[in-house]
Amino acid sequence: MNDEIVARIRWTLHEGFGAVSLRHLIDKFGSARAALSADRKKLPPPARRARETGETTRPLPEVLAIARRIGALATGYKLPGFPARLNHLHHPPPLLFLRGDPSLLSAPAVAVVGSRKASEYGRGMARSMGEGLARAGVAVVSGLALGIDGAAHRGALSAGGDTIAVLGCGPDRAHPPSHRRLFGDILERGLVVSEFLPGEAPLPHHFPRRNRLIAGLSRAVVVVEAAIRSGALITVDHALEIGRDVFAVPGTVGRPRSEGANALIRDGAGLVTNADDVLLGTGLAGACPDARSPDRTPAGLDARQRALWDALEADPDHIDLLARRARMDIATAAATLSVMEVHGWVRRASGLRFARSPT
Repeated sequence: MNDEIVARIRWTLHEGFGAVSLRHLIDKFGSARAALSADRKKLPPPARRARETGETTRPLPEVLAIARRIGALATGYKLPGFPARLNHLHHPPPLLFLRGDPSLLSAPAVAVVGSRKASEYGRGMARSMGEGLARAGVAVVSGLALGIDGAAHRGALSAGGDTIAVLGCGPDRAHPPSHRRLFGDILERGLVVSEFLPGEAPLPHHFPRRNRLIAGLSRAVVVVEAAIRSGALITVDHALEIGRDVFAVPGTVGRPRSEGANALIRDGAGLVTNADDVLLGTGLAGACPDARSPDRTPAGLDARQRALWDALEADPDHIDLLARRARMDIATAAATLSVMEVHGWVRRASGLRFARSPT
C-alpha cells in the first residue's frame, strides 16, 4: 500500500466520486497523490466538490486495516503490476486488489460464465470445460457465482490447474456465502481479483462492472448456459467491444435457461462442446497434449463397467433404466456404479440417478 494507492483509496471513499472521475483525475495530474495537493481551481468539478466537502462513506484507516489483515496486494490503472490486457477496456479500473497468485494475470486465460440457476447438464459442462482448459495450462476466469461460475472454478481446481475469481464485492468477502470454502480454495491455489474496496458489500450495480473485468482478463469468453437476460450476456457484450472471442455451448431447445447461449450461436458465436473446441478456436491448442475430451471412454473398464458406461449419458438417468440398458440386475448395477464413481468415471445425482462424468 504505497502513497499512490492510499491516495486513490482516499479519493474513492469520497461520497459520489467514482472510478471514472478518479481515472480522469489521474490522467490530468499524473497521479491521485498529486491531485490531493493541486490548486482547487484546476480540479475538475467532481474532485473539487469531493475535496471541499470531505464527506466519505467510510474512514480510511478502516479500509487500510482490512487490506492489511487479508494481505491484499494493490495495483491499478497506470501502476506497476497492472495487467496490460485490462488496458483494452474503455474504463480500466484505477484500483485493483489481488489475493493469491498475481502471476496468473499474465497466464493465458479463458472465461467460463453462465446461469446461476444452472441445470445438471450445465454444471457438468462447466466443470468439464474448467477441467479441460486447466489441464491445457489455461487459467479459468469466472465470477464465483452459483451455478456455472462455481462449477467452472471447481473443475479447474480439481484438475490441479489455475483459476481466477473476479468479485463483485471487496476482496475480503466470499459471495455468495455458500461459496466460502470454494473462495478459500481459490485463495490457496488461484487468484482473487476485485476493483472494490476491502469491506465493500456485493451491491447489484457492482456485477456489470465485475463482468467487464472477466472479459478483459480473458482471451475468450465461453457461455455454457444462459437465459436471454442473463448477466453472462453482459460479459459477452464487453468481450465483443474489446475484440475477444465468444463461444457458447448449445443447450436444449425450448428451455429458457438455454435461450441466451443458443441465440449467441445463431448470431455467430463459436459452437463448442468441450475444452478442446475452445483451445482450437482460440489458437491455444497443443499446450497440453494429454488434455482429454469429456466423452472419451475411460481406460481400464471391465465388462460390467463398459456395459454401464455405454448405458450412461451426459444427463442423469435412474439406476433402474441403466440396469435394463446394461442387462444386469439392480444390485450388480449399484455396486458397479459405486466403483465407477470412486474412479471419477461416473457422477451421482439425486434420486439414485447417474451420468457420465464430464471428465
